[in-house]
Amino acid sequence: MEQSHKKTALQIILLYIFVQLATVLTAQFLPESIRTDGVIWSNLLFFTLGAVGMIYLNQKKDFTFSFEKPFRSNIPEIILWGFLGLIIALFAQFIATMIEINFLGASQDSQNTQNIIAIIKQYPYFLLLSSIAGPIMEEFVFRKAIFGMGLEKIGGIGAAVVSSLMFAVIHFDGRILVYSTMGLVFSWLYFKTKNIWTPIIAHCLMNTAAVIGNLILNN
Repeated sequence: MEQSHKKTALQIILLYIFVQLATVLTAQFLPESIRTDGVIWSNLLFFTLGAVGMIYLNQKKDFTFSFEKPFRSNIPEIILWGFLGLIIALFAQFIATMIEINFLGASQDSQNTQNIIAIIKQYPYFLLLSSIAGPIMEEFVFRKAIFGMGLEKIGGIGAAVVSSLMFAVIHFDGRILVYSTMGLVFSWLYFKTKNIWTPIIAHCLMNTAAVIGNLILNN
């Protein structure tokens, strides 16, 4: 069973890497006249396929750890903590942001967030990537595959720290404390409710709230 889980976790991680590379390489081969639109649409396509592919692998390969509970037996708790997780993650993000701004000299605006907002203003359907497909992929990679596989090897705290730091670094935003704090919250939600869909719900809601909030403030 452990060997099977390792294989599935590796497949999920490789799928994530493939999607990232595919979006970059596609941009290089598109004609300049349609490059901007082509990049947006190809990103949306690849991320959607990636998210669907990870859900498929999770179900088809029975990628379930011993600590997990079936989704159907735990639906009310998963939904409740998904929404509570949004509040917890927003509070944790606020504290981490204040620390980075006041003690680490970080700017108030996240460049990663501002780039996404700029794209969504011009291409509203890009919200599907940032608020649904992206979070689904990231939760399956960093929480399910990395945290889940690391849980028995290095313990809950160790697995949460490693997966959260990797989650922060992959955003290439310089906001290591902010993203790693969010990762710790999502790891805790996953372990508390014993189901990966809890942090997925919280992550989707958080990204949506961030986009809507920035759109309102910038209008």
